[in-house]
Amino acid sequence: MSSSKKRTRNSNCLQILNLDENVRFVGIVKYNKLVSFAKRKDWYEITNEISGVVHHQASKEILQCEMGEDDDLGITNWMITSKEFVKMMTIFLEDSMLIISSEPNADHDSIINKIKTLNIKF
Repeated sequence: MSSSKKRTRNSNCLQILNLDENVRFVGIVKYNKLVSFAKRKDWYEITNEISGVVHHQASKEILQCEMGEDDDLGITNWMITSKEFVKMMTIFLEDSMLIISSEPNADHDSIINKIKTLNIKF
């Protein structure tokens, strides 16, 4: 990946991180790898690693199950996992996933709608 593309992705993650103070972590997963991310400075590193791995694995499994499948309800656009201490959002993009971790009381609908209004390409 070119350094300019990496800078753009990092900038996009940072832009999403700054949309809402409840967002802790934003990452772009492509080809089952975290290719870019941004996180809050005050968010503990171990929490970041654990929730990121769990979130990524769950999203990957869901995506693999749905690849190539088209049912009467359509494809999955995004999904939410709400835990006691964290809320995790996965937005499925054309060839990648956007993963977001937030405070458990965050308004995920508001966050996702704010992301949709951004004019950014992943």
